[in-house]
Order: sequence, then C-alpha cells, then structure tokens
Amino acid sequence: MDKGTDPRLERQRQEAEEEIERKRLEAEQTGVTVKEALDHYLTTIAPSSAKNAETKFRNSHCNVYRLIGGMKLKDVTEDDLWGLLDRHTNRGKQSEAARLRSYMKAAFNKAKKHRPFKLSRWSNPFLNIEKPEESENVHDRALSSEEIRDFWTLLDESDEALLGVRAVLKLLLILGQRVEETSKMKWSSLDLDAGVWDIPPADNKTGKRTGKGHVVPLPLLAVELIKSMPIIEDEDLVFPGRREGMPFRVEVFSKGLRRTLASHAGDIPIEHFTPRDIRRTVKTHMSRLGVLKEVSDRIQGHSMSDVASKHYDRYDYLSEKRAGLERWACELMRIIGEELEGNVVKLRG
Repeated sequence: MDKGTDPRLERQRQEAEEEIERKRLEAEQTGVTVKEALDHYLTTIAPSSAKNAETKFRNSHCNVYRLIGGMKLKDVTEDDLWGLLDRHTNRGKQSEAARLRSYMKAAFNKAKKHRPFKLSRWSNPFLNIEKPEESENVHDRALSSEEIRDFWTLLDESDEALLGVRAVLKLLLILGQRVEETSKMKWSSLDLDAGVWDIPPADNKTGKRTGKGHVVPLPLLAVELIKSMPIIEDEDLVFPGRREGMPFRVEVFSKGLRRTLASHAGDIPIEHFTPRDIRRTVKTHMSRLGVLKEVSDRIQGHSMSDVASKHYDRYDYLSEKRAGLERWACELMRIIGEELEGNVVKLRG
C-alpha cells in the first residue's frame, strides 16, 4: 500500500465498489425497470437537460412512467416503444416523438453501459428504431387511389384475430373520423336504420371543449361494416379491446397498421403512413370530388371559429355532410372494387 494512502479511505472505496457490483449483479438477475433506468439517467445529466427530459417522459399524451414504467427493461420490445412514439406521431407531433426517442435511447444506453446497472448482456431495443421524420412535409401524407386499393386489400388479407383493429382502420378510411373516436364507437350511439352515429361530447375531441356532440352520417358501406361486427352481451363497445369494457388503446391501431404494411412489404410496397394520414386522405379526396371545405371540416368535427358556428347545432349541415360522405363512399367503392347490389354492399374479407 502506498505510504500516503489512508487505510480507512481505501477500505471505504473498496466497499463502495463492491456495493456497486452487488447492485449490478442483482439488477441483471431481478431486472431493472424502465422507471429505475429513467430515474438514474436524470441524475447523471445537467439539471436543465434533466428537466427537459423528465418533461418528455411525463408528457400528458405519452406518460412513459405510467405506460411502461413498471416493465423490466429486458421485457420491453420494439412494439412497446413504437407504441409510445405513435402517441405523438398520430397527432402530427413528429418532433415530440423524435425528442422522446433520443432521451429514452440515451437512458437505456446509460443502463446498459454504466454503473450501477451495466446490463452488458442486454440489447437496447431502440437500436432498430429510426428517428421519426421531422420535416414539414410529414403533415402532407395522403394516400393515392392505388395505395387505398392496395391498403384495403391488405386489410382483407390480415389476421382474423385483428378483426376489430381491421374494422376500425376501414372505418377511418370510410368516415375520416379520429381514431380515438372511432375506436370508442358504441352501439348505443348508433342508429343504423337512419344511418347516423351520434358521438357524445365525452368521446369527441372538440366536444370535450365545447360540450357539443358530433353527428356523423353513415353511408351504406359503413353501415354494412358495422353490422358485420359481432354483438357481445352486456358490451356497448362495437370494437371492445382486450380488457373487458375498455376500448383498444390508440397505439394498437398504429401497431396493427405497421404490421399489416410490413407483412406484405415485398408484395405490395406502400410508403409508411399513420392513422392520422388516413383522416387526411379522406379530406383530400373529398376536396378532389368537389366537397366544400366547410362541409368536410364539419364532417370531421373540426372546431369552427366563425360566429355562426357558436350557435351551430350538431344536426345542422346533416344533409350536406351525408351528401359529402356518400360521394366519397361511392368513390371509395369504385377504388376498391366493391359492388352495390340493391341496397346491400358486397363486402369482402
């Protein structure tokens, strides 16, 4: 031992090293949680950076702590991480998704390479997840007629276990509504004989702010698709999720969409798009068909700022909205090759 070394300090250093190694071995055996990895990461970076990172981790639309904080790092999959990022990209917030990815990837790398965890045998699932595109053009994605036809075909060929997910994605393409609202569709809000879907304020993004519901006319193509769904006793949801009485989580549809496209990438290549892009696609094609912007905005339940809209009843513009959606439904049927026999649509799949 060097002459100037204090035996007590040396012993304390060795004990500290042993404690770190003990924690590392324990972490590898029992599994470090996402929360533990994120918390540790926040203590290793500058306070200003830590504040920014924690804000991203606790974002109200994508609270990582709440969604996957209790998961073991070793159990986190790429699909889990895509589900987080999709919560931003589905809202058109690519930059938010990109920043969250950067912070979480850094936190996971810290857990892998540095003490006290140093999970050398663990592979960071962020390695294969590319940075979401942040260019201004990401908000302009709309499917062409050919892409719509190919996408519908892929949905028809998708796994039967994805029946509810497949039906919601088709309804998005028929009606152009928000995925959050469509996934929460209830039998009690439907009048299929009249062809009307009356979305209550609680299930409508704009309605939560205005207190007004949103009425969506249902073209025959939508009615037939809804009627094809099984009715479950004591269940009001048309598309119930895996948990009883609960709809699918929003990210499930992004995941289902991504898997559908990936599974046929070699046969029918379609450039990546999100459920939000489907909504934009409907509006773009309705405009091409001559549907006025004022009408398409009301079809999609956009917040209207003009004076007249402050007194707008949800049943106003119903005939104009029905005409616009039926015009689009007829065009959609032409694109996908469906047939109308009498008053019945011949649905495939």
